[in-house]
Amino acid sequence: MNQSAKQKHLAAKNHDRLGWASVWLIYVREMRDQLRDRRTLFTIAVLPVLLYPLVGTLLLQMVQFTQHHNTNVCVIGTDHLTDVPELVGDDCFVERLVSEDDPLQVVTYQWDDVATNRSVDQRARDWVSSGMFDVVVMVPPQFANSENRVNDKEAAIQLLYNVASDQSMVARERVAKILGSWRSGWIHQRLSESGIDMMSLELFQLDDVDIAPSQTREAALWSKLLPFIMLIWAMTGAFYPAIDLVAGEKERGTLETLLCSPAHRSEIVAGKLAAVTTFSMLTAILNAGSMLVTSSFVVGQIDFGGSTSIGAPPIGPMLWLLVALVPLSTLFSALALAVAAMARSSKEGQYYLMPLMMITLPLVMLPMLPGTTLTVGTSLIPVTGMFLMVRALVEGQYGIALWHLPMVAGVMVTCLWMASRWALKQFEDEAVLFGGNDQWELRQWVRHLWRDRQIAATPSQAVACGAVILVALFFGKLAVTEMPTTLTGISKLILMPQLGLILAPTLLMATVLTTSLRKSLRIRMPHWTTLPLAVLLGCTLHPSYVMLASWISHMYPVSEQAMAAMKPFADQISAAPWVSVVLLMALVPSICEELAFRGFIFGGLERQGGRLRAVVVTAVLFGISHGVLQQSIAATVMGLMLGWIALRTGSVLPGILIHFTNNALSVSLERIVDSGWGGASIFLRTTEQGPEYQPFWIVISMGVAVTCMLYFGSLRSVDEEIEADQIEFEEGLVDPTTRFASA
Repeated sequence: MNQSAKQKHLAAKNHDRLGWASVWLIYVREMRDQLRDRRTLFTIAVLPVLLYPLVGTLLLQMVQFTQHHNTNVCVIGTDHLTDVPELVGDDCFVERLVSEDDPLQVVTYQWDDVATNRSVDQRARDWVSSGMFDVVVMVPPQFANSENRVNDKEAAIQLLYNVASDQSMVARERVAKILGSWRSGWIHQRLSESGIDMMSLELFQLDDVDIAPSQTREAALWSKLLPFIMLIWAMTGAFYPAIDLVAGEKERGTLETLLCSPAHRSEIVAGKLAAVTTFSMLTAILNAGSMLVTSSFVVGQIDFGGSTSIGAPPIGPMLWLLVALVPLSTLFSALALAVAAMARSSKEGQYYLMPLMMITLPLVMLPMLPGTTLTVGTSLIPVTGMFLMVRALVEGQYGIALWHLPMVAGVMVTCLWMASRWALKQFEDEAVLFGGNDQWELRQWVRHLWRDRQIAATPSQAVACGAVILVALFFGKLAVTEMPTTLTGISKLILMPQLGLILAPTLLMATVLTTSLRKSLRIRMPHWTTLPLAVLLGCTLHPSYVMLASWISHMYPVSEQAMAAMKPFADQISAAPWVSVVLLMALVPSICEELAFRGFIFGGLERQGGRLRAVVVTAVLFGISHGVLQQSIAATVMGLMLGWIALRTGSVLPGILIHFTNNALSVSLERIVDSGWGGASIFLRTTEQGPEYQPFWIVISMGVAVTCMLYFGSLRSVDEEIEADQIEFEEGLVDPTTRFASA
């Protein structure tokens, strides 16, 4: 390594090293400034103390309206209830529906009393819609004829209710339950009159026994609700201080002074991150504590109905939330700090709160869905895994939580590192911190796009292209109402999204926004050896890809409904000509998707030193574009490898060959096994789940794939070649004109 490179390496090493004294000074400074702000103190301390007691008071007042109201029921056609057990009377209908907390008023009419100038059905509908009655029970004249009660639909008893009225819905459930009980009693009476011993029909009795400990029963509801509230407040408590510490300092003009200090950018980010994390945790803790204290007094005085009792939240198990709050608050704080760096003012920074919450909210709400438990698959989902582990700890499932702790911790550490690196990257970019202060005008913006076109897309143009593709694919999938059952329909289903929703926007943006279509799409001829090695890598990576897809399907099983919906598609692919299948499922997607994701989008994101950004973002976009969760995860992993190959070779062509080879093998395995070729048994074997690779071939293919990837890793990317030439030029060793031109 030459002297210049050594100096740069030492400078970068010293730059990354944190000075904890500087971090502490910045942390104390930010905490002091925030604690002097009355808005911050009100949000963190005053609001939680006042909010939940006020909400509890309102709930206690509202309970009076929910517990004391009259339910009005009208029964029309009582004269048709002949030769049947008594339905309306002091000993039947009214007695079983009336309760002290929810009184019932029943009004009865004979059919002729209602059938005046309008039909009975119309008058009954008007009564329900106007709120005169919550439910109207109509007994038609045909009901009096015992022979028509079962077969004639006109003899059915009708319940008229209003779904837009909660009180009408409650009354409908009560009346329907009583009518069902009345019918059961009627059946019991008729069987008894026929001489059947009713005790012989009672085969057994069912007794529900809840074996859960009392601690678990008390924590069942709060283990889902309280973490959700704490995470929401942790997000809110992190975002507003982050806006003030970055965008607010831009407005006050103090950010430049801080950046000109001897402290490194990493120390500034660490100090601000610690301050934002502190406020995030304080906000979540004070809100949760106020909610716990308030709910312990309010919950016992509210009757939620049903057999499930809701007790006050247990204080001891909820302490596990504090353990999980530290990494989650740090993660939200790092994300908020990075997003706030893009805002030019505090007002603009507040607009970024909703997109950040909308992206994070599904990860927080996923654990609240019924049937979502802590498994290997869910533990690998960011935020969701931590949420589920906390719920397991609160419910006393320590063994399950301890088993999944390494996976949850690994995912959380990775997310923390990526969020922190993103925040640091934002603070190191002067264009992010101080750029774009001019007012935006549409005409000037359009003129700037055309006049200042560059060879490749900018990062913002690349992100816009990815967003357009994903939105178009989303609405394109909604337009598909049923799965096609013919080859022609399947061809349209594949070609329209690939050509119209992926390739067309890419070519349009590359033509309009860049000066060179070939360079913006990264259609560059690499060294000739990379092309056959790309095909070889695609073949040898396919066994590993199949294993990955199988593992993903095991972790996140495909529902039976989805498999049934995809069966016609799979049957048509199996019966179609092999050449047509390869063209549709391998060639077209490999060209369209690689030109879009590893071409135009990758080239734009790679600029301004964004190599890692280009690889990761394009892989995520590539995965999301597949739509199905299992395919998205596998495609994201494959996208990371394809992005790395595109980075090393500087071209989209090797990625197209790898993509094509992988897809072609995926749609050809069954045909190879069924072809009768003797050599197929060397590589493949037939199982109940379908064809699988032989174990020894999996090992061999992994070795060959690693060798190919080592070769690609030995290549210097175009950026590295330009950087090396620049160093040699500065030292006067070579004239880089020729190499710059070739690059």
